[in-house]
This record gives sequence, structure tokens and C-alpha cells, in this order.
Amino acid sequence: MSLKKSVKSYLTPKEVAELLMVSTAAVRLWAESGSLKARVTAGGHRRFKLDDIKEFATQKNIQLNTSTNENPKVLIVDDDIHFAQFLKELLKIEIKNVEVEISLDGFDAANKLHDFTPNILLLDLKMPGLDGFQVCQAVKGNPLQNHIRVITISGNTSQKDVEKLKEIGAETCLNKPINVAVLLKQLALN
Repeated sequence: MSLKKSVKSYLTPKEVAELLMVSTAAVRLWAESGSLKARVTAGGHRRFKLDDIKEFATQKNIQLNTSTNENPKVLIVDDDIHFAQFLKELLKIEIKNVEVEISLDGFDAANKLHDFTPNILLLDLKMPGLDGFQVCQAVKGNPLQNHIRVITISGNTSQKDVEKLKEIGAETCLNKPINVAVLLKQLALN
């Protein structure tokens, strides 16, 4: 199963079966019994959230199949070049085979999102021009990009901002100065 598929908002039963290393019939039975949380689409198909699968795997002591041939790709968007370079070096040290690009503003990020096609977007909120809220909303509103995980980072975020970010599709908002252990745990790529 490719990493790109594993970071979509919702996974198909086949993708869940690959992650859990079981048959799709087992996934169906767990969903029908209520053991594994599932959403049902308007067409009657089951879809699963990655967080629910991770929780289920932990409860059942199942090791997730996270092997992939595709290198993780992270786009860092931050107008502070020094912080962006720090994050890039950190990720290259901590995450095997990671590819990292940097954008210094939201407009450049829009171009790199098309050319670089990251799995994860590490996004500063407070930037001139397009801010992090606008970039996140554009990514999550685009059917070709809404599978990209968005993790925001800011030095000054209110609870209202955090709630707004989660509503538009960001996973979380991490504080600056960055707690490296928390960031790596959130990324969960290594």
C-alpha cells in the first residue's frame, strides 16, 4: 500500500485490509459488528478514518503494515527561512528517505503543491500574502490535493484558531518553539 493512499482522509476496505494485513472480509465483519468504526457513503460504501484504524489496531494488538516503496514527501511552508531550514534538516536526519521542499510564502506553496506533490504540508499560519488558513482551506477544498496531511505550526495561536483549522481539515496546530518529539510523533513516518 502506498503512503499516499494511507494519508487520505478516508480509506477503502481494501486499503484497510492492506494496512491490517487481513482480508477485506475480515474488515467487513469488524465494521458490521461495530468493532471497527466505519462511515457509509451515499452510495452505500464503507470508508474508514486512519485514526480509527490505528486505534483499532492498538486495541487488537495488530501491527500496521506501513511498508511502502514511495518516499514520504514533506512541503514546509514558513516565511522564516531559518526555521524552515531547521525543520528540513531535522526531518532529513529523523525520517528515512524523506524528500523535503521549502516554500517561503503561500503563493510559492501553491506552485510547489502541484510540482512537488507532498504527502504532508507543514504550514506556518502567520505569513504575508496567503496565510496558513487560506493555504489549508485551498488544499482541503481541492479534490486533487485533499489527501495531503496538513499540520500547522504557529508561535501564537488561540483556541478559536485551532478549532477553525480543524474544521477546515488540518490535523493539529503545533506551537513554536517546536517540540521535536511531538512533531515526530504527529508525523509518524519513521
